Amino acid sequence: MPDELVRAESVTKVFRTRAGEVRAVDDVSLTVHRGETLGLVGESGSGKSTMARLMMGLQTPTSGRVSFDGRDLGTLPARELRMLRPRMQMVFQNPYGSLLPHFSAIGNVMEPLRLHERGDKESRRTKALELLELVGINTGHAELYPRQFSGGQQQRIAIARALALEPELLVCDEPTSSLDVSIQAQILELFTDLRNRLGLSFLFISHNLAVVERLADRVAVMNKGRLVEENTTESLFHSPQDDYTRQLLSAVLPIRQDSAP
Repeated sequence: MPDELVRAESVTKVFRTRAGEVRAVDDVSLTVHRGETLGLVGESGSGKSTMARLMMGLQTPTSGRVSFDGRDLGTLPARELRMLRPRMQMVFQNPYGSLLPHFSAIGNVMEPLRLHERGDKESRRTKALELLELVGINTGHAELYPRQFSGGQQQRIAIARALALEPELLVCDEPTSSLDVSIQAQILELFTDLRNRLGLSFLFISHNLAVVERLADRVAVMNKGRLVEENTTESLFHSPQDDYTRQLLSAVLPIRQDSAP
């Protein structure tokens, strides 16, 4: 389909350990379309984070194929893969751990632009300030360091950094799970706003279906490395087909809307 941005076809990933082979992902096919959010859910160890790294081309599948904008990531020359990287970026679970602690907020956002030789120092600074403002960080605090911000603010800075190279796909790996429930709602609202403003596609990974329900157009459920169910968000929540999905739904906690972090 022409609106497919990233597609995984019959992907398997096997890790070899001293204890033997571990099949982290087992024959999974997934597609993220342009402008949509696909939620990928499952408990810890279900294979969802490994699947995300495969779809980003950060790991090579043992078998199967991953393509981005119709180009097979497994066969792309290294130089072409590097040129493709800015079009897909990640937001991680622990914002403080993902930020450079000795760089200011604006320095963290400017760094991808410097590494990819985008513009001069002045233009990089201007763009970084625009991005900090976009994600709700007071630009008067741009010179502060990550440790001087709250967890929610740190995640906003990490999101601004992920946006610096103008990606088409944001892969978000449990980006709200380390935050207070009241702060989670604000970050989810930010993701929704960014999708509407920038036309981004999201692969949003979480163990919490309540988080995914607020954001995703479609939901894929993984269990023990396998894809057990995939459907529109509305259909999956109202009529789950798999017992494992029903178990996850029974543990759903609400996400409430409170004041911004």
